[in-house]
Amino acid sequence: MKQHYLIQSIKALIVSLLLVLIVNILSNFLYHRFDLTEEKRYTLTSSTKKVLNGLEENIEVEVYLTGKDLPAGIKILQNETRELLQEFRTNSKGNVTFHFFDINSIKDQKKREEFQLELVKKGLKPTNLEVKSESGFTEKLVFPGAIIKANGREIPVQILENQFSVGAQGSLNNSLNFLEYKFINSIHKITKEHPAKIAFLQGHGELGIEQLQEFLKALSEQNFLLDKVELDKDRLINNNIDILLIAKPQTAISDAEKFLIDQYIMQGGRTLWLLDNIICDLDSFKLAPSIMAIPRDLNLDDLLFRYGVRINHNLALDLYCNQIPIIESVGGNPQPKLFPWAFYPIAVNKKNHPIVKNLDPVAFKFASSLDTLANPDVYKTILLTTSTYSRLQPTPFQIFLEGAKQKPNPYLFNLRDIPLAVLLQGNFHSLYKNQFTDDLQKMASAQQFTFTPKSNFNKMIVVADGDVAANDLDAQQVPLALGYDKYTRQLFANKDFLLNSVEYLLDDNNLIDARNREIKMRLLDKAKVLEDKTFWQIITVGLPLLLIALVGVIYTIQRKRKYAR
Repeated sequence: MKQHYLIQSIKALIVSLLLVLIVNILSNFLYHRFDLTEEKRYTLTSSTKKVLNGLEENIEVEVYLTGKDLPAGIKILQNETRELLQEFRTNSKGNVTFHFFDINSIKDQKKREEFQLELVKKGLKPTNLEVKSESGFTEKLVFPGAIIKANGREIPVQILENQFSVGAQGSLNNSLNFLEYKFINSIHKITKEHPAKIAFLQGHGELGIEQLQEFLKALSEQNFLLDKVELDKDRLINNNIDILLIAKPQTAISDAEKFLIDQYIMQGGRTLWLLDNIICDLDSFKLAPSIMAIPRDLNLDDLLFRYGVRINHNLALDLYCNQIPIIESVGGNPQPKLFPWAFYPIAVNKKNHPIVKNLDPVAFKFASSLDTLANPDVYKTILLTTSTYSRLQPTPFQIFLEGAKQKPNPYLFNLRDIPLAVLLQGNFHSLYKNQFTDDLQKMASAQQFTFTPKSNFNKMIVVADGDVAANDLDAQQVPLALGYDKYTRQLFANKDFLLNSVEYLLDDNNLIDARNREIKMRLLDKAKVLEDKTFWQIITVGLPLLLIALVGVIYTIQRKRKYAR
């Protein structure tokens, strides 16, 4: 009898081992993960999978979002990053490898500080976190980011979003939402054989290197090639320029140059227009108590009109605005005091478009309004607008600095959502379709391109302010972060908006779809946890022990019955 049961047990063991072996062999050929989460947080977008499946080189990811005693939200973000990279490794057939590196594991303080400084130079931003320790709460410096390495190049990825408009919880949610997009976008850029080239138009008083330094630095960190182009000297068409960036020209574009820009667009070139249609500058108040805001003729109105947008010769004023310092006498001592400046609107996004989704406000200076025009071949998306308390001021108009001290009449600010930035997508028609003169023919022949009357699908973004890309300088003329206001000490999302705009214009693989993901961190209710702590301790600890004891009793009784003589 015992021998019979022994044989049966051996047979069952062999069958079980064979089943395990067969399942393991099949799993190598029929691999699949089941994502049972409501928002499909562990399912990669199709465009992400396409990029990962097509990888031929090795991608190394070094993550610095790790360490001891991290807050609960950061730990969740850390785990989500690890699980996402595991999915990347699986879908890339092992071409994506990663490891987490704790900076605090470097015991030598000098070496640790040198390493941290190197990360800052590479483009990662440190964050001070409040962590709980045995002695109370202490501040801890962490680098919530990663460096992606491939082909001898590196790209920084800032994992944690720091957004003042949504608070800590909102920033963590957005960090989760953008996680997949940030990593796959960086991997796609670093594996491109030829990095995208962005050329800045020059020769018309555009923003200089000092004013664009932080924007140029951000573009360079993201592996873009940077160049400049003067249309009377350099070739624009057939010169591998992916984006033409026109940043605040102050003199008119000639008709010949305008023709070249038009044909660049017709032949697939992407364009980012940052235009000031009004001559107006706060520095002019250093010379006089008032300034005259007058229209600026850039000779671009007819070109933009043909594409489906018009920048008006006016100023958009907003009660939701930035502040400027004005000297006031306090006790006989002149001191600067901040006053709201309606001519500096703070733009907000009204759309859920990937460029501006969950974006902090963007700071504008003397911006104009935009109008979109009827054009069935071009689809327009308003990206940024004023707030619900706005007004339009026609020009010419005299602006007095002392006016900032006066309380504005809210009844005059009766407009809302005045467009300040717009995305245009579709098939653009050339301005010169019916006016291709002999001179223009000679120009096209000399520069070796064929006139194109209508573009294939193309994109452009028009922003009614050139200063949106300009960084301020401190007292020592050192560039401040793009979007940082030195008076209010607030960091606006100018850099993120511009980088997102550039990324979207270049994105032909729909990678930015990953930026539309909605993942929410479901943190425990701390008050409820404290209230029901004892009950759940009993459930989580006592109930499993009770079940084990019950199973043991039942098994013992059955065994006695089975083997009792």
